[in-house]
Amino acid sequence: MQGFDDRKSITRELIEIINNSDIINRLKITPEHIRIGVFYTGVVLNTGHSGLSYTPVQEIPEAVCCPKSHAKMPAAGSLLDFQITDLMNYALEDNALKAAVGIATINALSAILFEEKTCKYKPSSFGNALDLVKVTDKDTVAMVGAFPPFIKQIKEEAKRLFVIEKNPRIVGKGDNIEIESEARLEEIIPQSNILIITGVTLINHTLGPILKLAGKTSNIILVGPTASVYPEPLFKRGVTILGGVRITDASKMIHLIGEAGSGYDFFENCAEKTIISNTAA
Repeated sequence: MQGFDDRKSITRELIEIINNSDIINRLKITPEHIRIGVFYTGVVLNTGHSGLSYTPVQEIPEAVCCPKSHAKMPAAGSLLDFQITDLMNYALEDNALKAAVGIATINALSAILFEEKTCKYKPSSFGNALDLVKVTDKDTVAMVGAFPPFIKQIKEEAKRLFVIEKNPRIVGKGDNIEIESEARLEEIIPQSNILIITGVTLINHTLGPILKLAGKTSNIILVGPTASVYPEPLFKRGVTILGGVRITDASKMIHLIGEAGSGYDFFENCAEKTIISNTAA
């Protein structure tokens, strides 16, 4: 049994919601395809629904051909024999690859929930969630996980922009952005009134602690293909906008993942960006 870890409370709540869903329990859901690619991990269900998750290679300390410890993927070659609940529970693991498979599974199951007639969380629009962020010269923006296409624009509009990113190489030298370390999260986030967070925080279990620091933040945006989960646990914790994806062609998605496809490839071929707003915020 998993020991309690408050960092994983959001994931636990997502799993509970899915496990208690009537439609999920009515369907005999099994995994049909699982692909762990260089950049993304994908899961396709026998229902045709599918989900994406970022493959957090940088989180693996031994990313070599023959890893000796927790960096490896246990049960490789037999994942399709697993119960869907077991794959979903992988999202609670500290092993980065298992967590990626788990979140991709949750995203695929969330896609089923979104199709329910009674689901109160429907995309309010399609496109890039960050386009909805109205930044002025009075705003202090914290960005957890760099989004290079938006950094220059936000920097020009905001009073101050902080970018917290584990991999400084993501941001080009010409962007003239100083990358902040994770050690400054507790200092930076409370002074920011706009917070933009990568969905990858669902995989490394940092989302919960980050949201706890954002008690006075007026606008919190969680964005990226990994953030395609059922939004209720996020909205309860202050997230105002969820920007995820809807897979339109599962077979193309799996094919692209296997050929090291990136986000741009998905959006051109088999996915569309979705936006869900927290109307209660």
